[in-house]
Amino acid sequence: MISSILILDKWLVGKKSSDSSLYSEKWKQEFSSRPTWCDADMALQQINQGIATGNRFALYVRSFFQSLLFSLGSFVQNWAWPVVIVGLSLYLICAFGLQYVHIETDLMKLWVSKGGRLDEELNYLRHLQQNNQYGVNRQKRLADFENSNIHEPVVSIKSANDIEDEEENEMGLDEAFDSRFQVLIQTPATIGSNALNKESLLKHVEIMQEIANFQVEMYGENWTLSDICFKPPAPQLALGPFAEVLIKLLNRLIPCIWITPIDCFWEGSKPLGPTPPLSLGPDVQAFINNLPKGGISWKNLDPTAVLKEVATLFDVGSLYSIFERTGIGSAYLDRWCIDPLDPECPPTSPNAFDHCGAFKKFQTWNMAKPESEQIKLEAEAIRNPDDPTFQLLDDIFVPSEEKVRRKREMITTIKPRIGNDTEDDSSDYYAYEDNDDDDYNTNNDTKSNEQLEEEQCSRYVKSFLKWLNENKHRWSEFLTPEEMPEYPDYGKIMTGGCQGFARNTMTWPEDLIIGGVKRKDHKLISAEAFQSIFLVASVNDVFARYKVRKRQHNSKPNLDIDTWNPYYASQIVSAWQRNFTQHIYEHRWNTETNRQIHPLSSLSLEDMLEQFSQFKFLVIFMGYFLMKQSSYRLFIISCTRPRIAVATRGRVH
Repeated sequence: MISSILILDKWLVGKKSSDSSLYSEKWKQEFSSRPTWCDADMALQQINQGIATGNRFALYVRSFFQSLLFSLGSFVQNWAWPVVIVGLSLYLICAFGLQYVHIETDLMKLWVSKGGRLDEELNYLRHLQQNNQYGVNRQKRLADFENSNIHEPVVSIKSANDIEDEEENEMGLDEAFDSRFQVLIQTPATIGSNALNKESLLKHVEIMQEIANFQVEMYGENWTLSDICFKPPAPQLALGPFAEVLIKLLNRLIPCIWITPIDCFWEGSKPLGPTPPLSLGPDVQAFINNLPKGGISWKNLDPTAVLKEVATLFDVGSLYSIFERTGIGSAYLDRWCIDPLDPECPPTSPNAFDHCGAFKKFQTWNMAKPESEQIKLEAEAIRNPDDPTFQLLDDIFVPSEEKVRRKREMITTIKPRIGNDTEDDSSDYYAYEDNDDDDYNTNNDTKSNEQLEEEQCSRYVKSFLKWLNENKHRWSEFLTPEEMPEYPDYGKIMTGGCQGFARNTMTWPEDLIIGGVKRKDHKLISAEAFQSIFLVASVNDVFARYKVRKRQHNSKPNLDIDTWNPYYASQIVSAWQRNFTQHIYEHRWNTETNRQIHPLSSLSLEDMLEQFSQFKFLVIFMGYFLMKQSSYRLFIISCTRPRIAVATRGRVH
């Protein structure tokens, strides 16, 4: 211990930095109030003489750094101008290199090291596809060489357009998704209230539908989330007469991939679309019985049942095995309905409500009342939507003579509707036993009573279910407890997370979609927030979707394919993301005192990073002004000119 102290005293005590000839009045004042901070060497000397006491090892460290700084300051003072010239030269060299500086704002490039494990995983599919394609091409060349009579390998020559089309069609998943995302967080209207209820979940469904339909107009077309979101690629099918049509249908039906809590319920299918729903017409539905009547969307589609029936008619290749492996099954038709009084809630749902049966009981109960007390409901006109896919399938399956006959029948059977806008409100009242109703008397002789009841139910079901929703206290007047609507246990269903339309591959963890949870016996009983995440496609994927050289893309007829390029695609993706964020910020649910929905996007983070990385010349000029001011202050306190120059150079750096 003593030997260590002697060695440290030899190297750190009594050095030039503590020369008594250099002491000044200012030093004496500082040393008298803060001795160790002013001169640790002198403090150690006083401890060695027994005049003072203190922490030796702390003073040794401080003396070491004070000695180094003293030596550096002495060197700069003795060689002031060479130091200034060398420093300014290095500064000018660095300033010259600023023209080659690129400010990186891509979060993935900033956070993921190139060549690291995560970078390899992100590019795994691309490398695998390249290796596989190289092996296939090599085997093909070897086979052509062995089968040919010449001794040189035969290389097939393709046009540039064909090669570009093949590259676009063979895009890997890692190129289709480039880690861009949109996040939507919903909190209850009242702080601290429970979000696990029908109202909050239906509000989340509503905002999801609003986002799915949100659009921006650019380059002569309207662009929605479906145009820029990440979608699974359509499977490759064997060549056949129905393959091209089936691929087109799959491209319209394959939904966006988003992670959302409403996927636990049937209502999670509502934002998926497609919008507008597909309408394949009566001829196609005649030989595919499992297709839903009217418009086809994820709300009413049983994909596996339809595919089984189609597989008996056409070769669907490996599509059926893909459906089994991914667990698509019945998609959303076998999930609980958030609101069983929704007229579109499928009958296969666990809490499906027999609204037609309840309507029939309501009809009997209502007609038994006096006329003054009877409840009036509004009838709904039933329309058949038009769809371009229906026209496509009509051109394939329906002969031209049948189209002419169908058009002639429509002209001869449609009658003009004559109505009076001032008609009495009683015209909306449905008198079920009134045989003078014009809508039913026309075909009363040919339709059965079940068909009439079914049509009557479909016309009045929305108004009836709306009345049920507003008059829950009157259910028991005509329904038994077993016949009443059954609302789900939202916390139990959402415990553990939710699953997308492909149950085996799309599993959303609970902590990713629900926040501020409270549990009882491992079951959710309360939550404070819902979170949905939208995956955005890469620029190359959006570009490839609409870069069709052989024919104009049906969904974007006004898009100029000849001028379409990746830059336009990137502008569309960025514009949609920025407008989405602004739209959510200014949403009607958000007020100054309470904000219920909160947006976040990867583009917003990149914009903020870019904004804070920009050169603000006003700030720079003010900084230089302050530096000049500090140099002037140094001159006032009688410092030597070399010190002023050194200080100015240090502030510039």
